[in-house]
Amino acid sequence: MNIRLLIVLLLLVGFLIRTVGLEAVPPALNSDELLKAYDGASVYRTGQDHHGQSWPLFFRQSGEYSTPLYIYFVGLFSVPFGVHAYSVRLPSALLGTLAILFTYLLISEIFDKKTALLAAALVTISPWNVQYSRIGWEVISLIPLQLAGFLFFMRWNRKARLLELTGAAICFALTFYAYPTARVFTPLLLVAICILYRRELIAHGRHTITGMGIFLLILTPYGWTLVQHYHAMQARWMFLSVFQLENGWGLFGYHYLQHLSPMFLFFTGDANPLQAMPGGVGLAVLFPFFVVGLIVLLRRRDKISGIFLCWFLLFSIPSAMTFDRYDLYSMPNSLRSACGMPMLEIVSASGIFIVTKKINRYKIRKWLQVGIAVALLVNAGVVSGIYAIRSPIFAAPAFQFGIREVVEYAEAEKHKYDRVVVSPNVRLHPIYLAAFSGRPPSPFSSVDFPEYIIPFYTYVPVYRDFRAREFERYANIAQWYFLAPGKNLIVAGPNEISGVKPIKTIFYPDGSVAYVFFETNR
Repeated sequence: MNIRLLIVLLLLVGFLIRTVGLEAVPPALNSDELLKAYDGASVYRTGQDHHGQSWPLFFRQSGEYSTPLYIYFVGLFSVPFGVHAYSVRLPSALLGTLAILFTYLLISEIFDKKTALLAAALVTISPWNVQYSRIGWEVISLIPLQLAGFLFFMRWNRKARLLELTGAAICFALTFYAYPTARVFTPLLLVAICILYRRELIAHGRHTITGMGIFLLILTPYGWTLVQHYHAMQARWMFLSVFQLENGWGLFGYHYLQHLSPMFLFFTGDANPLQAMPGGVGLAVLFPFFVVGLIVLLRRRDKISGIFLCWFLLFSIPSAMTFDRYDLYSMPNSLRSACGMPMLEIVSASGIFIVTKKINRYKIRKWLQVGIAVALLVNAGVVSGIYAIRSPIFAAPAFQFGIREVVEYAEAEKHKYDRVVVSPNVRLHPIYLAAFSGRPPSPFSSVDFPEYIIPFYTYVPVYRDFRAREFERYANIAQWYFLAPGKNLIVAGPNEISGVKPIKTIFYPDGSVAYVFFETNR
């Protein structure tokens, strides 16, 4: 079969895997997804984000400054089609599918087309890639840029044309605007590339200086913003950095080894329900082939092997430098270590070809290839099936399933009440009110919703640093508002208010109570 036709089929299958049922898996749009789509639409509609900042380079969201590339990209979808599951998540699916194509182009440049096709096929069914292609987060925008940077550099190494090195410089520089972990990973990777290819870079000094100039020029706005808003832009890092702890270096080493462990990579993965896929971030069947590929890379002395070894050794460093004092399941973290995709699949594809080539007898080799293909498809099918069935149930609370229904009911009934009082346990970010109440994307704040009293966001300026363990000091706030004069609609979590019959109950997919409404009239 024609190789181009196979690539088109892979892209089609990959796109379908990443788009079918986007409104149900993951089970709901969380506030981070909505903020990105809403801000993107707001900027294109009004020239301002939801804070009223005009065409920001970095967006102030969730108590931190979010990178701009994905936000401006998703805005192209949420402006014409509105803010809903498909317009929010389809950009991620497209970027994840694009990673399949760039994987093929990169590996065909440095190995051969058969290995490239297999690597692309493995990325098509990669749990790591699929997971973040189905969520409207900016991390997936990093992967095509990373691969494109590699691709352009390898083409420059072969053709020695300035155009290719310029492309590499642009792509690697743009990773800084794609996802924060690139600010650590990309410089480390570029240092490794410069060491491995020092002779070629020195021999083409003009190209190297031009590429460095373009790279630094693109980073100038980032550097200027960092200088202007240093403390604000570093606030999230300072909150998460292991180096603020007494045993920071020891914790860094422990986290680093966790990310390189076979358990994380192939068997247990990420335990965070927002980021979890069944099994590891890679398919379990690939484990022995990944080991073979890694051993071969270690034995070789060529530059290509050096790059992939550096990729393997460096990808987890940004994540290992962090911890989450409130989230016991934050490590190992597949989101912060996403720089590692699709390195697993590329090394594993190489391992598969190495193993099968060792078989001299044609029939045995063919049966082995068929067996590997069947095992991969079964593994991917099982993972996909469990993910499609389990995710809507297991991840529903983490994705704040039911918040849309909360807003829709409150909006429909609020005219009957003096105020709508929201318990801190409900965590109703104003973005839900803006997005689900039919408000056109535009600047807003909590004061734009005077009917609502939302203590969670009133008391806590940086709401993402506010976790369940701190709820105690506000635990009685819903009960306190039970004594407020007038007619009130109260939204609370399950088992939060006893002795009063709710007027409305919203359930999780498993049938357990998610949110309840109460009515008071004093």
